[in-house]
Amino acid sequence: MSPARTPVTAIILSASALLVVAGLRLSASGQASGSSLDMKEHFNRIVTIQQAVIRGDLEDVREPARWLAEHQTTGDITAPSAALLTNMRTVAKRAAEAKTLPEAANEAAALVATCGNCHAALSIRPNMPPVPEPPAASGTAGHMLQHQHAVDLMYQGLVAPSDEQWAKGAKELTASPLARNDLPRDPALTNDIAAAEAKTHQLAEKALQAKDMNGRAAIYGDIIAGCGQCHGLHGRVWGPGVPK
Repeated sequence: MSPARTPVTAIILSASALLVVAGLRLSASGQASGSSLDMKEHFNRIVTIQQAVIRGDLEDVREPARWLAEHQTTGDITAPSAALLTNMRTVAKRAAEAKTLPEAANEAAALVATCGNCHAALSIRPNMPPVPEPPAASGTAGHMLQHQHAVDLMYQGLVAPSDEQWAKGAKELTASPLARNDLPRDPALTNDIAAAEAKTHQLAEKALQAKDMNGRAAIYGDIIAGCGQCHGLHGRVWGPGVPK
């Protein structure tokens, strides 16, 4: 998976812009209010954390997570949002202090779920942009692009929140795992890659059965942790949001 501007990056950045328009208040002058600017910054940091987890880069989780934990909002916050904001800071602090990638992944997923919980609490339904279809590719590369597409759909299912998008992504992720012969030919890594591939598809089956936000967030955290751990096996940086 790939360099700096992948489909997951594009869809998240598009979602960020739409969330600001659809979900956050503007002042009487038509300018974004302090709280709307804060929420945009929150969302951008959550995106950065999630991308770092998917790349398998634990250190890149820390700075945006600390910002979320410590930043004070400047606008008026409604009661439901205030409680969720407090929870977000607690979760972000845990993400900043995470000692392992799976720990950081679980907190990243909880942060994504916080966005969805806030939208639900305020009866906001952002108009999420379509997830672009992956480019045609065969073998391992094509299969990984399908993984990415499915994870993007599940991400939207948490953020919107949307049962339809969540189920669509989970179903896509259950597609037949790669055969061992299709995996990269590396005796030192093949077993680990095969195990990661199998676990991803098992988690997708569980995702289809998950009905509540907490259950879905836990599974999503396990899935993106698997992405990051598998990328880490290769000894190089793969995935969305690679720093320039």
